[in-house]
Amino acid sequence: MRNYILAVLLLAFNSLSAQYWEPRAVPMDKYQVLDSAYMKVTYNLVFVKDTLKTQQKSGDIQALLIGKKMSKYYSQTYSDYNEYIKSLIKKGADKVPNAKEGTSGYEIFKNYLAGKITVTDLATLIGGNYLYLDDQHNMNWNLTNERAIILSYSCQKATTKFRGRVYEAWFTTEIPINNGPWKFGGLPGLILKVSDSQNYFKFECIGIKHLNKKEPIKFYNLNYIKSTRKECGKLYRRLHDDFAGFRTVQGGKTFEVNLNGEAREVKISTRKHPYNPIEKE
Repeated sequence: MRNYILAVLLLAFNSLSAQYWEPRAVPMDKYQVLDSAYMKVTYNLVFVKDTLKTQQKSGDIQALLIGKKMSKYYSQTYSDYNEYIKSLIKKGADKVPNAKEGTSGYEIFKNYLAGKITVTDLATLIGGNYLYLDDQHNMNWNLTNERAIILSYSCQKATTKFRGRVYEAWFTTEIPINNGPWKFGGLPGLILKVSDSQNYFKFECIGIKHLNKKEPIKFYNLNYIKSTRKECGKLYRRLHDDFAGFRTVQGGKTFEVNLNGEAREVKISTRKHPYNPIEKE
């Protein structure tokens, strides 16, 4: 356990001097099973972090677990990363890598509480693990007559404006589930592809698996800071606008800790970092 905690500290502090910030590893051995998933849908997310450098894309492989009562959307890359770090610690590794650039730390539970979305943001640099509630399926979709084939499924196009961005989505009634990537949902079929009008965010289905052996939908037992969507957004804005100042407020000096428990003070970049949140409002 001591080595695991030190590894987590190392990950958190190593990422302070990076040009991007990814979630650190968290212990995933304690959890609640909320439901059992009978379907797993995998998406490739491609997004732009800096609107002045739109040719530079980041990416993440994400997954949607669909159960009878609820669903969970999360980063498959982050989940695999946690398992990898756990195996390194067991082998006695004295160094562990940061998460892949673009990896997301959020998990989105739809209908965990009836009619609500529960969002957990794991191991963030805004300080700890955050949890907030959001409204579910509050998107006003306009259905069009446009059709396309995606992964051999016949899809129909729909559009909506949601929190400052205009989106087009492709859904299939061949899978009559009103769900999709991220917070998207509320259409008469599973959303296989969705992107915003500026092409800053693009979710595209790359695999659908009907699970013969049902997969547990887990909610990790961590010490969550209960907050709101807007408050978390403000913290991320402050983090990007004044990273050094934000970290000073969060705890003064910053140290890098290795697996032997040795610490050294590190300097933090004072430059402003680009911020392009998917939710602008």
